[in-house]
Amino acid sequence: MQIMYKFMEDLKHVVEKLVKKKEFDKAIDLLSEELKKEPDHPQLLELRGDVYYTQEKFGNALNDFNKILKLDNENKNVSSKAVMTKQILRFQNLDIYETTNLNLDPWLDD
Repeated sequence: MQIMYKFMEDLKHVVEKLVKKKEFDKAIDLLSEELKKEPDHPQLLELRGDVYYTQEKFGNALNDFNKILKLDNENKNVSSKAVMTKQILRFQNLDIYETTNLNLDPWLDD
């Protein structure tokens, strides 16, 4: 368990450096590569979701947050990120739909 913890801390540090340098694609590629090995790893999914969120790729971020919530619906931190991301998507799509959703967008269905 200690080895996995150290790995995640190192990976998080590398991703944070890449994000600071605005090398988002490298950060996403790195996280996606690790997720190929362990597709349901909640920390990796959350980290990738955070990078997507920073890039304003809210749909991708919400996909990662929702996957975590399917695995652990008690994760309050990710739940609040998902709610916030949904609100942004609703706001962005107000010009597309006369209402916030019209039940056409499965991401936004509550």
